[in-house]
Amino acid sequence: MPILYGHSVLPRIVDAAPAGSSPSVALFSYSWPVTESYIKNEEIKLEQAEEDLAKIADASDDGRTVLIANAVREYRKLLADQRTVDQYIQYNRFWQRSIAQDRSRFDQLTKVYELMTSDQPDVSLAIREVLGKPAVPSFIQVNRSEPGRVVIHVPVYTDIEDQEFLANAKSVIEEMWQAQENDTFYVLEIQIRSVSLNDIYRDGDLPQPGAHLDARSHAARFPPDGAVLTTGAQTTHSLVGRYIALGPGDLSTRTLAHEFGHVLGFHDGYVRGYRDLGEEGFEILELTSVFDDIMSAPREGHVQAAHFKLMIEASKRD
Repeated sequence: MPILYGHSVLPRIVDAAPAGSSPSVALFSYSWPVTESYIKNEEIKLEQAEEDLAKIADASDDGRTVLIANAVREYRKLLADQRTVDQYIQYNRFWQRSIAQDRSRFDQLTKVYELMTSDQPDVSLAIREVLGKPAVPSFIQVNRSEPGRVVIHVPVYTDIEDQEFLANAKSVIEEMWQAQENDTFYVLEIQIRSVSLNDIYRDGDLPQPGAHLDARSHAARFPPDGAVLTTGAQTTHSLVGRYIALGPGDLSTRTLAHEFGHVLGFHDGYVRGYRDLGEEGFEILELTSVFDDIMSAPREGHVQAAHFKLMIEASKRD
């Protein structure tokens, strides 16, 4: 049965699974030489399959049955392997081109890759290098009025009428988005601002409960001096510096915090570096479950003081 989604359809906010104390690091690499070796291995398998097929005509009835069954089984394996090779080819085409077009960015990420695979990785530095300067929206305000306490104020407009859900979402985000470094405590404070559909749909064409909305167009109707929390999406997603559109599926607390990180101006942070192989292109280096960072590892990461520092630096406007 398909999952129903649309305007006013809210997800259930659920507790995230406990994060591990030291997320595991998974390393992968891809290149044209590696892909070529896969293709050669498949060619060997194809030659063997052709030899096995040729034996069927001269086999006895019982032997023919066994050979046909084996041929069907091997054919299915060959099809699966072909799909894998196709994925390697498409992956290489995309990332080889991406690296060639933006070498400076990938040079930076390669340094992060080397840092995170070293004996003593500097997590805070890695977060800063990977995430870069966030696109902090102008409506975010930094308050340093209390000694040892930095407060990031974020106004959030919403057309959600369920006050219990809003209180829960606000509590979850504020609880997740806090950090401490030395004697400085960093916190987030959200101000919920309710708006009515009548005010943002003055043309009278109000979306009805269950309506499928274009999230970007819908969010554009809200006042620009705040973020937007709304519904109507098939799956929960965000637009950096602007909105979160909620889908109907269960929403873990850490995922909600990750999505709010996009509202604060952060992009997803994943490490993908490279090694130059000369005429053979690049070896693409991937590092996943990188470090304890909510924007790079949303299922197990946390908010760090580095996130707040990046926001503060980016929000210093002339």
